[in-house]
Amino acid sequence: MDRKTHTSQGVAGHIVHMGAMLFPVLAAELITDAAKYKKAVRIGAIATTVLYEGLYTLREAQRRNRQEQKLAECRSQHAEQCER
Repeated sequence: MDRKTHTSQGVAGHIVHMGAMLFPVLAAELITDAAKYKKAVRIGAIATTVLYEGLYTLREAQRRNRQEQKLAECRSQHAEQCER
């Protein structure tokens, strides 16, 4: 990804963030019982937290893979130079 989005998790993170912000408003319109509304909002908060953590874990795994590839490339170039 060359272009940076305004969230650290990219477009997917932005969508999760917007969902987290809009969920209580949408739930308030759809759920009239106060107890059910509170429960739905708590579940929504947990769900968005889990989604964010999943996005972070995926991004970190990708970053580590890129670093390992760069390190392997650097080591192979260094080994070639030592053989000369």
